[in-house]
Amino acid sequence: MAEEHADWSSNSNDAVHISLVTPAEGGTKAIHTFNPKFTYPIFGDEERIFGYQGLKIDLRYNVCDMRPGLQISYTKKFKTVGETSPTDLKAVLEPFLPKTAFEKSAVFDAAILDASYADWKPPGELWKTIQSGDQTYEIWKGSLADLVVKQMVKRIQILVPFFIEGGTFIDLQDPALDRWTVFFLYQKKIVEASKSAYLFMGYSTIYRYFYYQPLTTTPSEQRISHPANLDFSLPLPAPTQPTFSSRSRISQFVILPPFQGGGNGSRFYNAIFDYYLHDPLTIEITVEDPNEQFDDLRDLNDLTLLRTLPEFNALHINTSSAPRPKSPIPRDIVDSIALETLRRKMKIAPRQFYRVVEMHLLTKIPTTVRQSLLLEQERKVEKDAGLAGKKKEYRLWQLWVKKRLYKHNKDMLIQLDRVERIEKLEQALGGVEADYARLLRAAETRGNPRVEGNGEGASGSGEGRGEKNGKRSSPDDEMEGAEAPAVKKVKFAK
Repeated sequence: MAEEHADWSSNSNDAVHISLVTPAEGGTKAIHTFNPKFTYPIFGDEERIFGYQGLKIDLRYNVCDMRPGLQISYTKKFKTVGETSPTDLKAVLEPFLPKTAFEKSAVFDAAILDASYADWKPPGELWKTIQSGDQTYEIWKGSLADLVVKQMVKRIQILVPFFIEGGTFIDLQDPALDRWTVFFLYQKKIVEASKSAYLFMGYSTIYRYFYYQPLTTTPSEQRISHPANLDFSLPLPAPTQPTFSSRSRISQFVILPPFQGGGNGSRFYNAIFDYYLHDPLTIEITVEDPNEQFDDLRDLNDLTLLRTLPEFNALHINTSSAPRPKSPIPRDIVDSIALETLRRKMKIAPRQFYRVVEMHLLTKIPTTVRQSLLLEQERKVEKDAGLAGKKKEYRLWQLWVKKRLYKHNKDMLIQLDRVERIEKLEQALGGVEADYARLLRAAETRGNPRVEGNGEGASGSGEGRGEKNGKRSSPDDEMEGAEAPAVKKVKFAK
């Protein structure tokens, strides 16, 4: 029976086609068509659709306002036998798309041919314009409490499960939608007078978490600095935007496949980072459950940004630090006050900041010294008086990194005996150093201000899918309080 039904089963990743459509002479045309990366949140873990042959699910989007239109076609449909029936595609897709997506194709075509699109602009307000050669990019931003922004998110939120491993929708009925900010990435082109100049490339959502800051004075020392004003009426008006100190967290970050590989992910990330870096209410900029691809983009761009600062370049390993056997690792290996001052200035979360600092300090140690664990290479280093000091610097760097690794994995490590604990830390250190070397090679290759990269489908508001989600372990990365979402359990965090 299974073999008989095999011909009626389609791979949902192959069956779904996403197109960006623009007006053309005599109708419309698709300028980009691509498949989703994941469809298991919609069609099940096996990513199969039963009951059709020659199945094609076309999800068409207007290139500017992302108005969706769904077309489903097939050559044959399975006739129901007993309890075995074809997948009800409309019923399956309805929770993921707005009602307008299910209108007839003629309605969709007529809508995007409307001449009023010539004056259309993205929702929200223009935050930044970026010129790269003859290409112009614009980043627009708006609150999710804005009905126009909310409508746009309803149209495109299916892209989250399509391209983010474990990504889930934002609850658009949440009364705290004003905590969400949505950024849209557009390319602006010179087009015919009757067409929109805007081409949608991706979007990102950022959530403001309350950031608790301890009082600098005791309650008895506080004074009211302004007279009480009792002239108000109930109910009080809802605030238009959050006015509290916050940790701003990138929740979802999607660059559509046609626009990956040209540095658009980096342009978009840097624009978002710059906004919150200059936002007086943001104390820390974090990322929710990033995958490896986004981790790389984030690491390289954060490193490039920090290297523009003299105080960052001045950081160094204190070679006068003297570790003692069976004693805690010294605190003076790197100037902790300078580190924390710079971290707070740049609003980077602790784990991320210290990883980038470790990466940077590693570049000050020659490769020959880093490879000195090899016996032959170690003998060469010992003979070279100029490298002897660097060898000590390398050992101190290793101790400093081990200290961070132990701190973030203490609960797991204390369950091991001393020998296993040392072995586990050594393995983790080797993995960290190899990863840093890979990233530093990438930074040297790209070697321009604010590194180029993709970072598509980078983060998500869910746990991911099993153990194959490609996410770097980061349990400590900015989870704060009960309101923060749960993260994937990991064996060892690097």
